[in-house]
Amino acid sequence: MNQELTALLEAMPDGVQDANLQGFSLLLIRKPWGELVLSRQGAQVVHFRPSGQSPVLWLSDSLLPAPAPIRGGIPLCWPWFAAHPDDASKPFHGLARTALWDINLQQCSDTGVSLALQPVTALESGLVPRVLVEVRERALHVSIDTLNTTDGPILLTQALHSYLAVSDVHQVELEGLQGCEYRDKLQQGACVLQSEPLFIRATTDRIYSHDTVTQVQDTGAQRSLRIGKFGSGSTVVWNPGAAAEAMVDVGMAQQAAFVCVEAANTYIDPVQLLPGQHHRIGTLISIVE
Repeated sequence: MNQELTALLEAMPDGVQDANLQGFSLLLIRKPWGELVLSRQGAQVVHFRPSGQSPVLWLSDSLLPAPAPIRGGIPLCWPWFAAHPDDASKPFHGLARTALWDINLQQCSDTGVSLALQPVTALESGLVPRVLVEVRERALHVSIDTLNTTDGPILLTQALHSYLAVSDVHQVELEGLQGCEYRDKLQQGACVLQSEPLFIRATTDRIYSHDTVTQVQDTGAQRSLRIGKFGSGSTVVWNPGAAAEAMVDVGMAQQAAFVCVEAANTYIDPVQLLPGQHHRIGTLISIVE
């Protein structure tokens, strides 16, 4: 957990306030149900902690200053996932995560919160995104709704790149992927069948054909995270392993503190948006109690 953000939250009373973290404009919410923090850059949830629990999302303690992408929380990879399919000069993982977004606080009470976010300026011609963030019943719901305003079809890939906080990634077991095929990005996209629960032992970068729930069993923290989703046929699982040494905003000191389990539409299941059509992808993260 980012220590500077921790200090900001500990110093604030219950309520809603603005803050700045290394040049990132944040909205901080603290209520009886817990804490939620969003960044206006990227429409990104960077912190979620239900009351009485440790944080559910990991946020780097060595962030690169704005406008670099924020390492941690739930970055939005939109309107393409990974490299652009036709132009390698365009930003990796799309335009959303470095753009500025307006936050509309729709409802905030002692039982939950609801926010809608829209980009300050248009990001991709013909595509209109809207991000919805809710906390209800101590669960975090994040979704992206995309509208095609053109008169032709548009191919869309995307992901909610959730960094889940864990005690030690090497003590984590991922359930719910058994029986699914995955493309292993570390083996040139080789297709492999996942026959057992997944344990993270080294660098892992996989795209699963999977459209249901993943459960993250964290024996070190003695808790289980339930990762539900909708509008998504791919689940991406990632941890950099030894490659974290070369990542200045991760490093080996932080590498074991997270695992990414991402609701996605990848090259396995791209979305073809017809004129006037919407598509909504979402992730639902909760602690199994």
